[in-house]
Amino acid sequence: MLEIKYEYTGEILNFDQFWLRDHCRCLECYNEVTKQRKHNLLDLPDDIAVKHWHSTEDGKLLKVKWNDGHCSEYGLDFLYNSQVDKIVLLNDLRTPWKLSEILSKENDLQFKFTHVVSSDECVKNLVKALVQYGIVFIQRVPANTTMTEMAIRRIFPIMKTFFGEMFTITDASDHSDTAYSKEYLGSHTDNTYFCDAAGLQVLHCLQHLNGTGGENFFVDGLNAAYELKRSYPEFFDILSKVPVPAEYIEAGQHHKHSAPLICTDPVTGNIVQLRLNVYDRAVFNTLPQREMATFYESFRKFLQIVQNPVNKWCLKLQPGTIVIFDNWRIYHGRHSYTGHRTMTGCYVQRTDFISKARVLGIID
Repeated sequence: MLEIKYEYTGEILNFDQFWLRDHCRCLECYNEVTKQRKHNLLDLPDDIAVKHWHSTEDGKLLKVKWNDGHCSEYGLDFLYNSQVDKIVLLNDLRTPWKLSEILSKENDLQFKFTHVVSSDECVKNLVKALVQYGIVFIQRVPANTTMTEMAIRRIFPIMKTFFGEMFTITDASDHSDTAYSKEYLGSHTDNTYFCDAAGLQVLHCLQHLNGTGGENFFVDGLNAAYELKRSYPEFFDILSKVPVPAEYIEAGQHHKHSAPLICTDPVTGNIVQLRLNVYDRAVFNTLPQREMATFYESFRKFLQIVQNPVNKWCLKLQPGTIVIFDNWRIYHGRHSYTGHRTMTGCYVQRTDFISKARVLGIID
């Protein structure tokens, strides 16, 4: 290990010497244009070691000469921020909310269509709000699929699934999904049966004729999970470890995936993804029968928190309003309805959502 003092904080940083060599950013080791390494790990000598090193007088650079004659130069800030305890995750920027809290921020979540398509600053503010609260609205959008697609493509690329890119939801669809009906649809996330569920979901009500009902509702899964962790840590532990199988079956399609209801980061333990869909659950065969009682107790307690009215934001989407929400965080549902209703929408991949937030300087 190599010990280096970080002058700005006075901390002593310890570096594995092979790690240090692997992170050399000289032109021989790193392509500044593509931001990619040039070397194979096996290209480095087995006995690689620091021959001598020194920090520059201003404390900004570390210069190293290796036992194979190679020379490296590192920014001390780069080395400091590369340590595991300096990781800043998306979760740290999120603001968990209940109904009363999100209603007080409602104006911060509203963005005009004309501003979205014409202003980069508006797009940045929209993505920032989406990162922080998990849900935003674009107002005054012409009520058709083409304009809905234009609004979303201004911000993100659209994810293609077997539903298509832009999809239409009516009770006359041929998809084998409760969402394509008039029935009540409880709080859930989409795509629990995909290996990589969509990161964002977009919905826009184009029309609702000759009927009532159909109000949409949203619950912050992050807040619900935190509440479970505070009040029932043993239940949180179970739901963050036990994989729950989900599947989707229709003609020509059979998707299946298993993962915990609460997915945590293996390094920090922070909550990364919420998965919840009681409709898409497959045969639950990932736990011994003797452990089922405790799991179901945990699951039911979590559902009680999710379904508590203090956590539920209910509103009726009207033609002209697009809602975008984080499918890895926000549970959504809708009340049953009568008449004829047409919704359009799409998905955005998680990686494209996070990439946009990074490019805009919202997250690291």
